[in-house]
Amino acid sequence: MPQKAKLLAWGIFLVYFIENGTLGLIPRQMYFVYRNVRVSDLLIYFLAIYSFINIREFTELYKSKTMIIAKILLCYLFLQFIISVLLYDVNVLEYFFRLKGVWSSLLIFPYLLLLKRNGLKYLIKLVLPVAIVSNVLYILSSFTGVAFLPEIGIEKQNLPGGFQVYRVYGGTFYGEFLFLGFVFQWMSSKIRWYQVLLVALFALPQILAFGRSAWLFYTFSIILMAVWYTLRKREFRILIRQIIAISIFLGFVIYAFAKFVPDSSFMTDALEARVLQGQDDVKYNEGTYGTRMANIQSLLGLWMNSNVLFGIGMHPLWVIKPLTVEENIYAWGFSDTGWPSVLAAYGLIGFIIALIFQLYYIIVSLKILKRADPKQITTFLVLLFLARLLFDSVLNYAYAGFSVGLWGFCSIVYFMAAVTYKYEHPDEQELLNNKTG
Repeated sequence: MPQKAKLLAWGIFLVYFIENGTLGLIPRQMYFVYRNVRVSDLLIYFLAIYSFINIREFTELYKSKTMIIAKILLCYLFLQFIISVLLYDVNVLEYFFRLKGVWSSLLIFPYLLLLKRNGLKYLIKLVLPVAIVSNVLYILSSFTGVAFLPEIGIEKQNLPGGFQVYRVYGGTFYGEFLFLGFVFQWMSSKIRWYQVLLVALFALPQILAFGRSAWLFYTFSIILMAVWYTLRKREFRILIRQIIAISIFLGFVIYAFAKFVPDSSFMTDALEARVLQGQDDVKYNEGTYGTRMANIQSLLGLWMNSNVLFGIGMHPLWVIKPLTVEENIYAWGFSDTGWPSVLAAYGLIGFIIALIFQLYYIIVSLKILKRADPKQITTFLVLLFLARLLFDSVLNYAYAGFSVGLWGFCSIVYFMAAVTYKYEHPDEQELLNNKTG
């Protein structure tokens, strides 16, 4: 692999490594270079500029039809930033850096360059050891309530039946994608028994997180992968192998849960209580569900009482602590809901762009998957992107609606890059063979 591909992979890896707490190896203060500006912030912009400097390497990807809506959305976000700076009279440079969550969407271009340089596998190798350590520390944190990882949130939650559990937010460093990747590999290739422990390790934190939406998404993703692969191969025996692979996965997760989780019977009862709690929330319009409904109403009211076309823009309350009760209600609403946040923040124009984004990428992903090679990593990413798009559209009980939100598409840039790459290089394996040959 060319050295420039490795260096690019390291740059992308360090952005996530710093942003996700760095396992506490280095004090977080060491990463600040000026006030709220961190090294990772500078890396984002450096990588974006570096990719534009080398744009000739991935010109066909940059000019791809699949990038049109992404570039339109980026331009609209930049327009919203300019309007917001003028409207709220903030320092343009400082506010730009404070909104680095929005500009993280620019990582789509370094990812395209990384795929063109065939460096995705190397990036995954960098992520894997950190994910292993992070997931071990996450599990310890969920049992003890002690933050073994920096920058994670821990709260004690009371569940029906008198159960008390610790809920840990953040800290798995993409372990959830790795366990889905291993399961997909078992379905499309063969089961490698040495991976079983890793799959159990990466799956346990998702169970212990007590996140009902996450449980539903992972279940939906695995089912979608199994159905797609069966239809792709058009063989009934494939379905049997899928059932066996999923059964093995569930069996080892249950075994690991029973053997290695302290008071596993208590945790099992607590998990059941969490599910029942969700049913009661919906039935009686209370709890998380009731709060979310109120948040949606508040954001819709905010949108109708502001600029209908452009919304409120990039309001300072996004990066500054809310000062009033009203601002606090809106701040919770923006962090809790999807489509209402887009509508209130970016207005009807932003809402329409997000809707086109959602529908367009669903259609393109389906077209790619009709003949994609199941043994390619990029195929897995496209499939997982489709799962995310469909889940956010119709299944997510958090009423996300869109896969883009307040911070643009920063959380799905790797999926989008994979879609663009597969769209322009459908015969990826043949291309790679020609290169090596």
